[in-house]
Amino acid sequence: MGRVKTWAGGLLALALLHGCASAPSPQQPVVQVWQSFSLAARVSVRYGEESLSGQMHWRAGAGSDEVLLSSPLGQGLASINRNEAGVTLTRPGAATVVAENVEMLTQSELGFRLPLSGLRYWIQAGPDPARESRVRRDADGGVEQIAQDGWKIDYLEFSENRPRKIHVTREGLEIRLVIDSWQTN
Repeated sequence: MGRVKTWAGGLLALALLHGCASAPSPQQPVVQVWQSFSLAARVSVRYGEESLSGQMHWRAGAGSDEVLLSSPLGQGLASINRNEAGVTLTRPGAATVVAENVEMLTQSELGFRLPLSGLRYWIQAGPDPARESRVRRDADGGVEQIAQDGWKIDYLEFSENRPRKIHVTREGLEIRLVIDSWQTN
């Protein structure tokens, strides 16, 4: 009889412990930050009195990025390529422009700063680990907002533990992303 009570007590304790374990929230932060990925997203940008919308196709590698910005109908508007040598921006009918970083290049050529270096982490619900940040989490521990380098990143919707809708703002610039597909390489 003593063995039965011991077994029953052990099973009860295991059941209680299992019942206390929380199931992962659909908005849990991404544990691993992928350095190589590709994604397709709808994007809208508002800065000052200007606004534009379209699509973004981004292929990222450990030391490189290829970003194609296109109109809602798929017409190529700009191609941004970044590697160890620098950054280039190419637009149809215009000369290729070269710069040292994406933010300065997009500011001068497109009229707004595309924070590509931070965005690489933000789209994965994490801050750039090399920079100071503040992360606000919801009651389940999921990321609601990141503040980093003057940018505010709000996570509006998650799908399969990855951000689906992201709102990025800074000093009169508003970038909205709806990520439609995501692949890690």
